Parts: sequence; C-alpha cells; structure tokens
Amino acid sequence: MESAFARKPKQTRSRQSFDRMLDAAAKILAEGGLPALTLAEVSRRSKVSIGSIYCRVDGKEDLLRAVQARELARMDREFALLVTRVRRRELPLRELAPTMVRELGNFLRRHAPLLSAFMQQAVSDPVLEETGGRSWQQTALDFKQVLLDRRDEFGHPDPDHAADMCFVVVYGCLARFLGFNTFGDVRGLQFSWNDLIEDLGLMVLGFLAMDLKGAMRLPGRKA
Repeated sequence: MESAFARKPKQTRSRQSFDRMLDAAAKILAEGGLPALTLAEVSRRSKVSIGSIYCRVDGKEDLLRAVQARELARMDREFALLVTRVRRRELPLRELAPTMVRELGNFLRRHAPLLSAFMQQAVSDPVLEETGGRSWQQTALDFKQVLLDRRDEFGHPDPDHAADMCFVVVYGCLARFLGFNTFGDVRGLQFSWNDLIEDLGLMVLGFLAMDLKGAMRLPGRKA
C-alpha cells in the first residue's frame, strides 16, 4: 500500500526491506506498545540500517503513520470479509444481532494492541486521528448495513438511527474493556469478556426489536 508518510522504493529488494521495516514496527507496537517503538529496535529486528530507514521516513512519527495506514487498511479488508461471511448465512435478527456483536468483539480483541497504540498517539497526532477516524467510520458502516439487512424485523421506528446507536454503544463498551483509550477501562468490574459479549448482543437485539411506536416519548426527542 502506498503511504503519504513514507517514500516507498521502486526496486524489489528495496521494497522487501521497506516491508520488513513496517512488519517489525507493527510487531514491536503489538508486543510493547508505543514506548517500545524506536528506530533502533526497528532496525535491529528488520535488519534494515538506520540510514536506510531515514531514506524512507523522516522519523518515528512518520513511521508510525505509515504503519497505521497499512495495518488499518488490512483490518478494513478483514472486517469486510467477515461481514460478507455473516451475510451469506442469512440469519434472522434474533441470531444476527448477537452474532455481529460477537464478531466485532473478537475482531477488535485480535487487533487490540495495535489499535490501542494508534489511539493513544492519535490524541496528539491529528494525522493518526484522521486516518483512524476513516477506518472507524468504515467499520461502523459495515456493521450497520448488516443489521439493516433485517430492518423489516426491527420494532424501532427509525432503523438507521437504531443501527447507528447500536454500533456506537457496542464499540464504546468493547473499547473500554480492551483499554483502547486513556480514560481507563472496565476490566475491574465483576464480569468476563464472554459475559460482556453475551449481554451486549441481548441489548442490541432488545433495542432493535422493541416496539417503540406506543412508548412514552422521551423529552427532547423530535416527533
């Protein structure tokens, strides 16, 4: 993948060393987070000299941006394939809602170390924040569209809004549990990962399927 933050080489041998450099940086982040990422360690693991690294990037900041762009693109493709597999099963809403919560949770858990590192640095790097935001929006859209395949089974009067809110709430809970942000997580509470996934699946199903047409209108909600 071409990156705006790295000078990608054209020759095969140079491309291979560039890929090794990005692979090494990604593994370092996954193992030790941001504090572990240094150009010296990337050089040692990738067997690419510091001088060659500087031929590709201007420093650690651009290296991190290049790694994020490549890894998030890979994750986007992975989630798109996951969504396609779920869609092919043509599940009814009562099975689809818990399934999508479980799939999203397992997906985020697989990539938690990298995502956590990217999000931590994005607080002070608007480029990382923008790139991460685009990936988040794509994941949200994929999640929402799968649920909307069963919009005829929704009880909620505004299916699009309901599907959007489901993603926001589910993602937020999963992110807190996995420690993606700097505001702490919920791992100290007395429930397990499996409990969280099961309960979120039931919450999503209940919210989508509940008949709200005759419910009392909430203050401030437009008619």
